Amino acid sequence: MSQPEEPLNIVVLGASFAGLSVAHQFLDHTIKRLSTTPTSPTYRLILVSPSTHIYWNIGAPRVLAAPNLIPHTDAFIPIEPGFRRHKGADFTFIQGFATGIDVSASAVTLVLIGATASKRASQLATRRSRSNVEDTIQTIPYHALILATGSQAHSPLLSLHGPHERTIAALESFHKRLTAAKSIVVCGGGPSGIETAGQLATYSSHGSEVKGSRPTKKITLITGTARCLTGLSETIGQKAEKQLKQLGVDVIHKVRVLGANEDPSGTVHCVLSDDTTLEADLYIAATGVVPNTAYMPTKLLDAAGYIRTNAGTLRVDQAGARVFAVGDCASYSGNYVLDVYDAVPVAMHNLLNDLLVHELRLASPYGGKEDEIDALEDAVYEKNQKISQLCPIGRFGGVGVPSLGVWAFKGRDYRVGKAKTVVVNGNNPY
Repeated sequence: MSQPEEPLNIVVLGASFAGLSVAHQFLDHTIKRLSTTPTSPTYRLILVSPSTHIYWNIGAPRVLAAPNLIPHTDAFIPIEPGFRRHKGADFTFIQGFATGIDVSASAVTLVLIGATASKRASQLATRRSRSNVEDTIQTIPYHALILATGSQAHSPLLSLHGPHERTIAALESFHKRLTAAKSIVVCGGGPSGIETAGQLATYSSHGSEVKGSRPTKKITLITGTARCLTGLSETIGQKAEKQLKQLGVDVIHKVRVLGANEDPSGTVHCVLSDDTTLEADLYIAATGVVPNTAYMPTKLLDAAGYIRTNAGTLRVDQAGARVFAVGDCASYSGNYVLDVYDAVPVAMHNLLNDLLVHELRLASPYGGKEDEIDALEDAVYEKNQKISQLCPIGRFGGVGVPSLGVWAFKGRDYRVGKAKTVVVNGNNPY
């Protein structure tokens, strides 16, 4: 009796906002429209992430500002329980990270984290898979590949840097030093830097936002640019700076931090581009993000390290059939939330088309299905040109929309109530 055919692997790399949305859409919708012919294959969804939990980094500025403002149970949400509702689905979560992709062989090489990941990966192994003797490295074939590995901030306080335990440890270490700290330097004039300086001033320096109260910590924001929030209007930037100064934050423009070195006593020496040095008890780098794409072949990356993605179809055209990139790791993205959730339906529609084409060609290897194939039309992604950014600064204030709106939409609790719906349903947190 012949053995049943192995399911075809639909591999999603990354399990933050983009990867979770892709995975849930596949299990909720895409797979139900497949298996259209008697010769159709079956499918298995494999979700890969170096962390078993997502970090609600939307709220990172408040998480770091003081312990227990957002408890760890709200800031770090386990991924796997969110997929329990997909009963009967052929789904596997693997804790690990990609180290390479072989587009000619349609295979991804993973470094596995922990015994559970090794066991699960070994169960997926086929004759086309290879593993080393320690079972910590596994090469898994894919039929379709969705790259959703996102980006990371320079500071482990602001984003995951591998397993979530590392970020918890970084936060706990920071909070231990925060109580006694008298001076803090925040580097970065974008939303992360503005929010971080504002939240620290509100909750750690003042302890309350009482007008005229004396701050207990000297907080300095070094923007590195001519003004705050250069990606938004000058009026919004000026409003943000005014609110920061009302909280006692010193704002320095047109100077960059060239290096930050901590001496044995714990003092951080920030070397500035104007040939001066600024000392602080704590330093936070909030200078943007870098894409998590070190595993990609160089030819598939642009000059900034983002995956070269077709801005309309969201395919990675140079990577071969059925490879897509969604979210912060992709070249189409401006690193905004809408760039994830506007793109996922387009990518999943086009992935469905590609999978259906394969099924139709299996059913009629000598032709005859061309009319059905030609009738499959791609969706086209259109970038939202309206930049919208909510930046909570104080307890009730902020910029982006009127202050009360910032508080209502983000600043009240940094949307932590939406975190579980992101994990369970892949929903847009806004």
